[in-house]
Amino acid sequence: MIKKVLIIFILFLLILGGVGIYGALKFRDQIRQERLTAKAPQASVTFLEGWSNNNIADYLQKQGITSSADFLLSLKNFNTAAYQNILPKEADGSLEGFIFPDTYFIPQNPPAGRNIGDVIITKALDNFTQKITPQMLSQAQSQGMSLYQIITLASIIEKESGGNQDDRKMIAGVFYNRLKAGMSLESDATVSFAVGHSPITTADTQIDSPYNTYKYKGLPPGPICNPGLNSIMAALYPTASNYLYFLTVPQTGRAVFAQTYDEHLANKQKYLSH
Repeated sequence: MIKKVLIIFILFLLILGGVGIYGALKFRDQIRQERLTAKAPQASVTFLEGWSNNNIADYLQKQGITSSADFLLSLKNFNTAAYQNILPKEADGSLEGFIFPDTYFIPQNPPAGRNIGDVIITKALDNFTQKITPQMLSQAQSQGMSLYQIITLASIIEKESGGNQDDRKMIAGVFYNRLKAGMSLESDATVSFAVGHSPITTADTQIDSPYNTYKYKGLPPGPICNPGLNSIMAALYPTASNYLYFLTVPQTGRAVFAQTYDEHLANKQKYLSH
């Protein structure tokens, strides 16, 4: 009886040892795979604030990463199920505004079953998700805005400010004032997005497009570019003022503000008539 129990105990130890060895080998293989992945050839890509998804697609093609057409197709077909917290129904599957401007390191040989476009999009959306804090979501609600509306407004601020950080919050304040007053935003940047060129003409401001904020009041249907964090923060925390108008001085890139239309016309005469 004692011998039988001893044999069973020895067998148990052998089985346990085998499991331990298997587990150790599996762990070793996992570490080895992670090291190989880390050493795999990678490419660095940098997306600038204010780039549209078309701009990013063209950039990736010039860098030899993927063709413009393939990246745009990846954007169109990307499965957004894991990102419903940041991509509401309003987005209607569009990722414009959510490919967060940053530098990304991507494997030159993507994992099996994934194309390079999907890898890039996943990294950008994960980055965006990390940047948007609960406090920012709460502030959006305080402004009476959804996250999608904030990103839409931020994208306009990004383009209208020309990347000038000092003007962004003041420009945001002007747009909030116009929205509250029931005025059209009259943003050249949204019209430029609609017609596909810049600068726009007077005729362009007459086109029938939901992105024509001269013709239609309120925010356009969605973002017109991928805004950076500074523009998003400007949309969340605008500078309060009585300004309803602004223009950008070509020579300096700085904005000049006005409370009345007459003041705005005077600014046009002073800064844009040369």
